[in-house]
Order: sequence, then C-alpha cells, then structure tokens
Amino acid sequence: MDTELAKPPRSVHMMLKDKAAWVELQIGPEDEQFDGYPDLGIEEWHKKHGLLVE
Repeated sequence: MDTELAKPPRSVHMMLKDKAAWVELQIGPEDEQFDGYPDLGIEEWHKKHGLLVE
C-alpha cells in the first residue's frame, strides 16, 4: 500500500455471537455491534458515512 490510511472514525464489530470467551472487546462510543453480519455491506457502509473513495 502506497498511501497512508486515515484513522477510521468508528469500527464495526461483527460475528460477536461466535467470538471466543477470552476475547475482550474494545467498543468505542460510535462503534456498531452485530451478533452476525452487519446490515450494510462494505461499500454501502462507506457511502452512508461519506467515506467512499472512488
């Protein structure tokens, strides 16, 4: 990768129902959490949050 990536404004935590018991989550105030897959795909999520770079 040639370009430095910006720090993401939030994270999406998915598949939480299947995480190992020893995993300690670090959930930020803007983060989204899902037991399974998120409601939006990757491209849709980036569009919704104004982060899509074409």
